[in-house]
Amino acid sequence: MKLNPIYKSRLSEAAIEQIKELITYQKLEPGSKLPSERELVSQLKISRASVREALRALEIMGLIEVKPGKGAFVKGTTIDLMLPLPDWVSLHRENLENHFEARMVLEPSAAELAALRATASDMIRMKEAMAEFDRNRLENNLIGMINADIKFHGSISAATGNKTIKLLMDTITRFLFEGWKATLRLEGRPEKTIVEHGDILKAITNRNQSEARAAMERHLRNAVENLRYAGFNKFPQRDLGS
Repeated sequence: MKLNPIYKSRLSEAAIEQIKELITYQKLEPGSKLPSERELVSQLKISRASVREALRALEIMGLIEVKPGKGAFVKGTTIDLMLPLPDWVSLHRENLENHFEARMVLEPSAAELAALRATASDMIRMKEAMAEFDRNRLENNLIGMINADIKFHGSISAATGNKTIKLLMDTITRFLFEGWKATLRLEGRPEKTIVEHGDILKAITNRNQSEARAAMERHLRNAVENLRYAGFNKFPQRDLGS
């Protein structure tokens, strides 16, 4: 399969779709090596930065593994990941809610602990992730927003100082990429995310543990509710806890 040059504003997102198609239509097996960064830049006619952003996103999705100095390799393929987003969410709506349920168990406690233990450096990383999210929002760069969102939540789990919590969050992230993609595609959701992230950061900065927990719970509940009432998706009516 020959890759086509990309002439779109969302360059990394378009690159992701083409690389996924390459994996699918050439029936690449796990362990197969993808074209080098230089070859992808040449074929797709986009910058090396956009190619790297696309590869990072595919790695988060669990489709590839990037080995420093060696290149990118197919890790696994799942045909339903190639479905359009509304179809994918419809097919996986129960699993998607299960993922948010897992985050509801882990992340409010992580935010509460971060309010107690976060260092000045931790808070700077949270602020930087928020700024990166907003820049990508203004550029309408979905993949950039997702990566920044993951950085923000990852910086909170890291701020707990608990390696197990960080490992659990990193593991969950691999199975939540499409969930982030679903919520951040919803109209108005990126703007709400900025406000909600700000509330979480404010509580952590003020060392207000109870408010940090509450702000994270609100953030996750709002994301689920936005998906539940979106036209292309209806989650089962399940209480995510109180």
